[in-house]
Amino acid sequence: MSAAVEIPPPGVYAIDPARSRVTFSGKHLFGLTVRGGFALVSGRIIVGDPLEESMVDADIDAASFDTGNRQRDVEIRSRRYLDTARYPVIGFRSGRVLPHGDGWLLEGVLHVQQATGKITLVPERATYADGVFAARATTSVDRTEYGIDTMASLGGRELKLIVDVTAVLT
Repeated sequence: MSAAVEIPPPGVYAIDPARSRVTFSGKHLFGLTVRGGFALVSGRIIVGDPLEESMVDADIDAASFDTGNRQRDVEIRSRRYLDTARYPVIGFRSGRVLPHGDGWLLEGVLHVQQATGKITLVPERATYADGVFAARATTSVDRTEYGIDTMASLGGRELKLIVDVTAVLT
């Protein structure tokens, strides 16, 4: 296993929303890269023994979508894209933790609006100290698989997600 990924002791860890965030990057019109983020509002990580029995569930505030461009952010939150008034939460529920090379993969399901799709999170780093577990994982998603297909040919379909989570042993 990579030295950058430290597995915490088994237990239930509550995600700390103040220290957790999902950031993204994607190509926009004319190849420009757009970066932004979402707030994690709640969740938990259960570290199992054995590790393969671990699970994660997390809720993301869809209306927290922020790229630093107010006009774009309002448009993305609208009915044309995320429809945050009707679908305020984006959810992730893990399925399996799988050994992969010298590390691990976390398979799960992402719920966006009324669509669900499988994703695989690749842990990049994790640390544990004094009951606090901090981790970073990455994945890519095709937004059209979740019904967000407005301007798909112009606005870029694939988003790279980076999940930074801090969780406290309960």
